[in-house]
Amino acid sequence: MTLEKSIRKIIDTTNAEFGVSIQHIESGDTININAEQLFPMCSVLKIPVMCEAFRQFYERGTSLDERWELTLAEKNLPSGVLVFLQDGLQITIRDLLTLMIIISDNTATDMIINRIGLSNIEPFMAKLGLPNIHLCMTIRDIFTDIYGQDGADPTQVLTNLTQPQAQFATKRDGRAYQSTPKNDTSSPEDMTKLLGMIFRGEVINRAACDEMLHILLQQQINDRLPCLLPDGVPFAHKTGTLSGLRNDAGILYANDDAHIALTVYTRWDADKVAENPAAEIQRTTEIDQAFGQIGLTVYNHFNSKSTIFMPVIAN
Repeated sequence: MTLEKSIRKIIDTTNAEFGVSIQHIESGDTININAEQLFPMCSVLKIPVMCEAFRQFYERGTSLDERWELTLAEKNLPSGVLVFLQDGLQITIRDLLTLMIIISDNTATDMIINRIGLSNIEPFMAKLGLPNIHLCMTIRDIFTDIYGQDGADPTQVLTNLTQPQAQFATKRDGRAYQSTPKNDTSSPEDMTKLLGMIFRGEVINRAACDEMLHILLQQQINDRLPCLLPDGVPFAHKTGTLSGLRNDAGILYANDDAHIALTVYTRWDADKVAENPAAEIQRTTEIDQAFGQIGLTVYNHFNSKSTIFMPVIAN
């Protein structure tokens, strides 16, 4: 069975919509399944944010050891830890970038975005030849769209964490769930291309890309594409999550001759299980297991003795 057929078989068991893009970086060979469609990136957006941040810091000569002050005004709902830490904390840019990626810290993300300028990120992606990566909402914007102003109010953020979920019901008909350029969206294909460029040192320069890879390799959220991989297999990646949306994108270090840029986006009708916590956990676990099976299938494909190159397969 070909790699594409194996992945399609996994997807068919989920009753969910998947977009998949795989690139064997050494050869450039690709597999794309619904890979030109736009999907909400969720926290995968933090990869292009990181790229634009490194571009600006390198061009300005800004030290990543420079410290910024944590303020209440920039605190966001989790994920992350900065929302729980004391106002006035002086934290390095390097630590903010690391927290943004490895534990998906939402406060760190907006601290970066607010200083580099949201409007600068998408043009940089276009300059790299990636017109299907769109970034027009901050994390605060996303939460405001989903939960309303009160649910995202920074002056009440810690109080909001303790409120019943029903008080801030998830709204799925706003911008944050749209699959259009008016939301933070990308095609799996363009995200995979960006990852390949980072691995090859083509975003800014080799040194910047090496620093970005170092951060991505420290990822602590490993419940999707790498969850079934053998212990010790490196996977430099970033997840993304909203209710009914689960994503993962990164670079699988399959072996010395095979580095695989891999993006998997998915969405499903989460309303069917929204008021049943046990059913919701079961559904998301099923989706995560499909991610894991895809990751393991790709890994095994490139470590099979019969594998030399991946066949080029289009959508």
